[in-house]
Amino acid sequence: MDLDAPALRRALRRFAASALLASSVPLAGCYNTSGGYMPMTGGGFTYESTPLLPTTITVLNSCERSAQHPNGTPFFIMEIPPGKQLTFNFEEDGGDHPTERPARMAYSLWDRGTQTGKLENVLSCPPASCRKIEVSYRPAPEQPKPDESYRMQVGSDAAQPVAQPRAPRADRPAPDS
Repeated sequence: MDLDAPALRRALRRFAASALLASSVPLAGCYNTSGGYMPMTGGGFTYESTPLLPTTITVLNSCERSAQHPNGTPFFIMEIPPGKQLTFNFEEDGGDHPTERPARMAYSLWDRGTQTGKLENVLSCPPASCRKIEVSYRPAPEQPKPDESYRMQVGSDAAQPVAQPRAPRADRPAPDS
């Protein structure tokens, strides 16, 4: 089979286009906190919380103001536990109300330092012109909660009860109380 130059160029273009499409398929549904292969302005947000800087994120609807909420009505509040990060992204369509909540906010709470993952939670939200993100800090130090993923369920067939973690000495009541 003898291909002329224009036919060869068309074949190479088709191959390049299909290779580009095939390489982008595994990236669908995955989120990268640094923007990934195509970072852009207005992309996602990541806020970390540490024991010395425990962080709370509040997203306000600045188009709905009241005497109680002069900066806007909060529609999302997350007290990020120390050692975790909140990552979220806004999509300008897909909300549940065409005028009040036309956009969607996808978010996940991950271990601090996580770079990629799937934003598993979705919340309808106001349009970009009505959103305001407030960052506040709780009193420090705040110790991380113990990881309880090691616990097993106690059932009728359990050999012995599961040990419960004890509170640190400073948190335990004095023996005379």
